[in-house]
Amino acid sequence: MEHQTPTVFGSPQVSSPRSHTRDLLRYLTALAGHEPRGGLFEVRYRAFARGGSDLEDQRARMRRSWHPASAPIGAARAILELAERTDVYIGLAPRRHRHGGKSAIKRIWTLWADLDTPESTGQVSTLPVAPGIVVQSGSAGHRHLYWPLSAPLGIAEAELANRTLTLALGADGGAVVNAATILRPPSTLNHKSTPPAPVMLVTLDRRRHPVEEILTGLPAPAPPALTPRPPPDLVDRSGDPLQVIKPEHYIEVLTGREVPRSRKISCPLHHERTPSFHVYPTPEQGWTCFGCPRGPNGKPLGGDIYTLAEKLWRTEDFLELTRRLYDTFLPASPRRGAQPAAAAAAGSARSHRPRQRPPFP
Repeated sequence: MEHQTPTVFGSPQVSSPRSHTRDLLRYLTALAGHEPRGGLFEVRYRAFARGGSDLEDQRARMRRSWHPASAPIGAARAILELAERTDVYIGLAPRRHRHGGKSAIKRIWTLWADLDTPESTGQVSTLPVAPGIVVQSGSAGHRHLYWPLSAPLGIAEAELANRTLTLALGADGGAVVNAATILRPPSTLNHKSTPPAPVMLVTLDRRRHPVEEILTGLPAPAPPALTPRPPPDLVDRSGDPLQVIKPEHYIEVLTGREVPRSRKISCPLHHERTPSFHVYPTPEQGWTCFGCPRGPNGKPLGGDIYTLAEKLWRTEDFLELTRRLYDTFLPASPRRGAQPAAAAAAGSARSHRPRQRPPFP
């Protein structure tokens, strides 16, 4: 795999396979920070179904592998091997156990921002601390910026800092600010284009800075507005590619638990000895847990991909939930500028319904 690697902001030069590995290792080391032993890199990639012809079904087949953060060479080898044939992503915060959500994150060693416009790029020079890492993501004018931290942050502090940087840059302020974000690592290929475009390391400075220094003088963002989930009768499932993902797949990805032939697993929402969480064959049936407290209507707790993610991630903002689900299952989907059907319905519902907590126990 021969790439072009920029030496400055946007000036490429041809690099060797050895430099690909070196650049990737330096990048992974920066993400890992001083994470205690036992931390994991989450490597996520798209695996196409054998003989599959449905594009959305293929996009939904995201797989993952786990590698010790203390020995990044294992993750680097897996990433470079996968990158030849598919899109590869890395969890930016080390995980403490094999789960892709926030529940597996204890410490965050870098801040980041996603630049997708020339205007955002022009704002970089106004920041108090320049990004130590810049990655060109393979899309024209699109870059990922990182600030290595001298001391780790918790989830809430890191997400607030990411939103502060996003506001200062006018960058993408959606799901990318989330602590569980996955992005393309350098030395890989962006397979959205033909031929695939290289994902290149532009800059890497090993120096780490305190968060106070990075954010000096930057205005704090306003708290994000919450958008409740719309009532099911307002959602057109036919227009939402998330609603065609089979329950056994999204449940395995969201919970990290394999669904056996019996289609029963231990519920990820409460402790139990006998599995009471039923996984049904079709997206319309979804899942049901007969061990969770029943709702106000007396029925067992259950639902679809949104319901499960909402409970696991503990979020009341439906637009943020939708963005995170797209980043998890459909990261290559050209969704910018267009809302999924469910999210669009949420906006419509918000205009004539009062905001309220979802009706879950």
